[in-house]
Formats: sequence, C-alpha cells, structure tokens
Amino acid sequence: MWIDMGSIRRNLATIVGFSMVAFVIANVQFGMVAPQIIDGADTSKVDVLKMLEPHCAISEIESELAEGNDSFCLSDAGEWNGADLLLIAEGVFMVFVGKFKFPQQGKWAKRLRRLAFIGGCSLFCLAILDRLEILPRSVGSEGIADLIPLEVSPLFVQIAMAIIGAFMMRGPKYWEAEAVDLTNKRLESRRAVADKFRSKYGTIAKPLPELHGKQQRVARSPLMHRDSQLSMQRSKSSVKVRATCPYCEGAGCKSCNFSGTI
Repeated sequence: MWIDMGSIRRNLATIVGFSMVAFVIANVQFGMVAPQIIDGADTSKVDVLKMLEPHCAISEIESELAEGNDSFCLSDAGEWNGADLLLIAEGVFMVFVGKFKFPQQGKWAKRLRRLAFIGGCSLFCLAILDRLEILPRSVGSEGIADLIPLEVSPLFVQIAMAIIGAFMMRGPKYWEAEAVDLTNKRLESRRAVADKFRSKYGTIAKPLPELHGKQQRVARSPLMHRDSQLSMQRSKSSVKVRATCPYCEGAGCKSCNFSGTI
C-alpha cells in the first residue's frame, strides 16, 4: 500500500495547529485548563512559559492555593499577552501550511507573488528605518522584541526582518525557474551521453548482429561485445560500471580523464 508522506505531514500539521489554537483559547480566554490540571484552581489562566520554572510546578501551585495564597503562575482569564498571541499565531500558521497550497500558475499565483514582493519591500524598508532610529520604539524592533517571550536582541529582530523581506522580494518565481533550467540542462547532457553510448554499442531493442556499418565490428570483437552488454549506472560517489569510452573508443580523452574507460 502506497503511503503519501506529504499528505501525512500536512494532516499532522493541521491537527497540531488546531490543537494549539484550541488550547490557547480555552486557557487564556475561558480559563478552562487550570481547573483540569491543578486541584483547587478556579477559572484562571495558566501562564505556559512560567510553568517551565521550578517554583511553578503543579505541586507547588496546589500548595500555595491550599494555604489560601494566590499563585504567581496563574492569572485572570481573558488577559492576553505577547506570548499568547505568538502561540496562537504559530497554530494558525501550521493550520494554514497544512490545509492550503499556494497556486503555482495563473492569475492568483501572480497576485500572491506581487503581494509577497510588496510585503518584502515593506519589511526591508522597516528594518532600514528602524536601524536609522526613525521608527517609534513601540513599532520598532525593541517593541517586537518585548512581545517575544524569549530574550531576543533588537538587532536580531532587525536582521530577521531584513532577511525575510529580501526572500519575499526575491520570490519563488526566480529559484523555481533556475531549478527548472538546471534540471533541463542536466537531462539534456545525460541524454546526449546515453545516445552516444547506445549508438556506439547498441541497445536491447536493436541487437548487435543487426547493426550496420562501423557498429558491425562490435559483434566481431569479444571485448566490445562484452562492453555492449553493460548499462551506464552512476551513483553520487563513483561509477559502478566501467566500459570503453564511446567518445575516444579507448584511446583516451577528456571525457574519460584519458583512461579509455568510463
């Protein structure tokens, strides 16, 4: 049974993304997670990042609540912060990646590439303006760094904005065209070598005794007859089969590194 790994990855990304979005909304907006995992907790928000700290273990929180104290690791439901928005954005992004696929051709593909180019120019210009300290602090790299739950340097945010903007301006149309052109050139080169090999030593479709002209000597020569039965197989590291070079007929040339065989 054929298993499509790409389909499995997309479905898995969709499931994980929906789970993240549902968890964040249930935890932050409605406070439904805390009563399920912590004894004595009411409808409150669990700060997921603080749960990684030693004093925010579930047992420590339950002890504080049992003594009648408020826990530092819990807050009121409905209070959103940068970490919560970042988590829900990651979930939405995973759902988007799993369920949607950008068109490669047509009007929508051109529109999306145009929007990506405009967005890349905007990000790149914002990174330059922020570096020149023209933007206000709240919308600059320092404000974005404050929203990120991890300790990140504003300079790193500037560099990331510039790199993402440059890639968006470059767009997929350039590297896709380069990949197609490179693939076509490699296929043409391999076809040329294969055609010369077949014309020199014959093919399965045309047995050696049926060849004409110069190729009749192949049937009379045991060495070349044996070479004609070989197939050209190449790995990434080495040549698996050696045969008389079809370019120089064993005399040695640049194609066979003057060895006479390939």
